[in-house]
Amino acid sequence: MPFQQPPKICPICQEGKLFKFVKDYRSKSGKFSLFECELCKIQFWTPFKNPGVDWYEKQDSFTARGILRYKIYRDYHKKFLKLYKNLPPNIKVLDLGCGISEFIAELQKRGCEVWGVDFDKNFIEIAKKNFNLKNVYTMSFDDFFQKQDIPQFDIITFFEVIEHLDNPLKFIQNAKKILKPGGKIILSTPERERLLVNLAHLDFPPHHLTRWNREAVSNLFKKINFGISHIEHIGQFGCLMSAINEKFRTGLVNKTAELSKGNNKKLVMVKLVHLGGNLKDYLIGGIPAIFLWLFSKLTKHENGTILIEFKKRRKRII
Repeated sequence: MPFQQPPKICPICQEGKLFKFVKDYRSKSGKFSLFECELCKIQFWTPFKNPGVDWYEKQDSFTARGILRYKIYRDYHKKFLKLYKNLPPNIKVLDLGCGISEFIAELQKRGCEVWGVDFDKNFIEIAKKNFNLKNVYTMSFDDFFQKQDIPQFDIITFFEVIEHLDNPLKFIQNAKKILKPGGKIILSTPERERLLVNLAHLDFPPHHLTRWNREAVSNLFKKINFGISHIEHIGQFGCLMSAINEKFRTGLVNKTAELSKGNNKKLVMVKLVHLGGNLKDYLIGGIPAIFLWLFSKLTKHENGTILIEFKKRRKRII
């Protein structure tokens, strides 16, 4: 008997009425059940509700980002910059969930007109101070979409965002409204069919509300008449290593970062602790991750994060 009963209608596609039970999950935040809509194939947790800004700002995983990360380090950012290294000058790019904006800062260097939105005011302050970015905003996505002075964009990105939303269909419908004709939407989200998926505590509610694969994401975007024009899996080894190291997390990096806020003299200590944490991860998780990665290659099992480009659907678009 699942912890929770399935809804009468799918909260994602707003059409499906039949659901497959996947698994239960219990934490200090409550009891949750994971269901898969038989129509759209998207998996969602019930209760299906984003916990809000205050909850995210209190999580340890967000503490050290604004202190340690000023360079491009995420796999999906690196892959984007490699795939789209010859973007025309002056094109408009909007990054939803921009964090401290190191990604769009690099695009600005390359001649793009960049915009960013994030709920964390500390991230946006860092973006303005360190990268001299002007069009970055601390607000909800819904509030941003209602602004009257925003332009139409050539590219809209949202990396590791969609799995946090409790209104993904409305979100992409609003994104489409501010996208130029012929524009692209590019996103990333964790692959739900990856190995060791249930070892990643961040892939459970209330942090993540949905789980995705190629079919599920494609079905959502068909709702706005968009199809996949490019897809690939990235960060596969790192994802496996991170999952293996889940049980060995101490939180020391984040605790040190929290104590060091506003104190540049202690920043060196934070970086040393962070370096030690990375070394520990490679020593503990690196070797088994290598074997799992090789196994995945032999069995053609996709791991890591899905990076997907969407365009308005045409015959050649999947």
